[in-house]
Amino acid sequence: MQNGKAAAKAPVALTPENAGAMDQVRELLFGEAKRTTEARLDDIDRKIEMLRDDLAARFASLEARLSDQGKDTDRKHAQSIDDIGHAIAQLGETIKGLGQGAGRR
Repeated sequence: MQNGKAAAKAPVALTPENAGAMDQVRELLFGEAKRTTEARLDDIDRKIEMLRDDLAARFASLEARLSDQGKDTDRKHAQSIDDIGHAIAQLGETIKGLGQGAGRR
């Protein structure tokens, strides 16, 4: 009594005997796609690691440059204070000299 239609078959139970065959079918159907996907994921992982390393190196470089800039700014600030001190001392000497010159008249 098929009436031109295919007879319904009962599902095949997975047994140790047909498990190998299922693995082979799965490999034939999805193996290439799985390998391609895994290769792409590995490539993405490598690129992420390279970006992480690059960012770490750039951050370290930036920290070093900021540290150097801070030290340079501190040095220039100290030098400016010394220059102002010398200028005030010279101004004091000049005023003292003017005062002594006015006292001679």
